[in-house]
Amino acid sequence: MAEPVNIDDLREGDRLTPEQVRELLARGGKHDVRGDPEKTQGVESVLEQKNLEYPLNNVDDYKGRIVFDVMKEAETDLGNVIGSIADIAKGGKEALKKEVQKVTESTNPSDTVEAIEGHRGNGNAVQTVATPNLAKPVGRRVSLYLPVGLQYRDAVSYDNMDLGGMGASAEAGLKSGGSAIGAIIQGGMKTLQAGLTGAANKDVAKVSAVKLVSALPDEVQGAFKSAAGVTSNPNTRVLFKAVNLRDFSFTFKFIPTSAKEAEEVKEIVKLFRTELYPENIKLDVPGGSSISLGYRFPNKFRINIEYNGEQIATKIKLCYLRDVSVTYNNTAMSMHSDGNFAETEMTLAFQESRTLNRKDVEEDGF
Repeated sequence: MAEPVNIDDLREGDRLTPEQVRELLARGGKHDVRGDPEKTQGVESVLEQKNLEYPLNNVDDYKGRIVFDVMKEAETDLGNVIGSIADIAKGGKEALKKEVQKVTESTNPSDTVEAIEGHRGNGNAVQTVATPNLAKPVGRRVSLYLPVGLQYRDAVSYDNMDLGGMGASAEAGLKSGGSAIGAIIQGGMKTLQAGLTGAANKDVAKVSAVKLVSALPDEVQGAFKSAAGVTSNPNTRVLFKAVNLRDFSFTFKFIPTSAKEAEEVKEIVKLFRTELYPENIKLDVPGGSSISLGYRFPNKFRINIEYNGEQIATKIKLCYLRDVSVTYNNTAMSMHSDGNFAETEMTLAFQESRTLNRKDVEEDGF
């Protein structure tokens, strides 16, 4: 097969690198295929692919690498779901029944009940399992030297809660095997009764009196506490709340030693800045203009820490890029003869797209 001379010679199935496609576009052709979306779809797809790296020179001296792959999730079609929800919202219970009957193709009440139970997971009907939209690489990769100070931070959140006297009594009752309601009623009433009848010691009676005036203005409460010389114990407990998302930050310093390396650095910075931002969801309006209705989520990144081509260190789940900070000529204002900066410093901040659990760490290497 003859090598293509210009863009007209491209055929379906040809495999070319982005550089080869750009060269063919520069040579031109009889037809301006760049103006035809159908003909340029494959060309644009190839041009969007990038495989960037730094440094380009003395690569063997940098076996430790951090590799960023841009990942795109398959789109989910919610058109039919939105239509059903709108119909149900308008028609209420009857509309919901009709939607169930559409699924079961029956007007028999028992079939409707079976369909609902099946949806809840209680029926014997075969359950349909939806295949998750797994993210796939889009062919945009950046391989950089492994920076100094690779930091991982795992954290969880806890809340402080004041149980008070009644809550502490309920807790003690529950731990001893009693029922929740019984523990609350018995513990609270016994404490209150002891304080009011004088069966408890004087300090208990004073605390009970302070508790009784807790609904009164702060000044009155303060007067009782000051006169009695006691205050209630909040019985504070620490309660687990949630797992925090992990954040990652990487800083790279680029000092290009050639014109090609300087251009590579510019492309690297542009790729990360491009992937930081979302795409507009536009709606065409009369008059030839359009308005922005929303945003498509930006792509995620797969981050691998490697040494000599083998993955090392703790794995990182798919991340969103949250911040790109670029500083040019941080130490001295000097330029290359071609107008490129002599020094570029870039800091990237990522956040994992979901939290971890014990299994992720114990078995899956995250």
